[in-house]
Amino acid sequence: MQLMAYHDSDGNILGMAFSPSDDSMSAEVVTVTQPGLRAVEVEVPSGVELDPDDPQRLNDELSKLAEGYRIDNGTLQRRS
Repeated sequence: MQLMAYHDSDGNILGMAFSPSDDSMSAEVVTVTQPGLRAVEVEVPSGVELDPDDPQRLNDELSKLAEGYRIDNGTLQRRS
């Protein structure tokens, strides 16, 4: 399983991508439209279930992660 967070220089998550296997990624980001965009692979927080067989729930969970977390020193951290 692979979870990527795309963020700005302040750690604000601008997008997320999830792949159930390590050899493929379900999203592509073109940095020409957002210079300074960074990408980091992050761990799925405990208690979060990402199910590729339920696209609506997967999208909802990724949105919750993007809103409730930020990137700090390359890791996913809950917003305070």
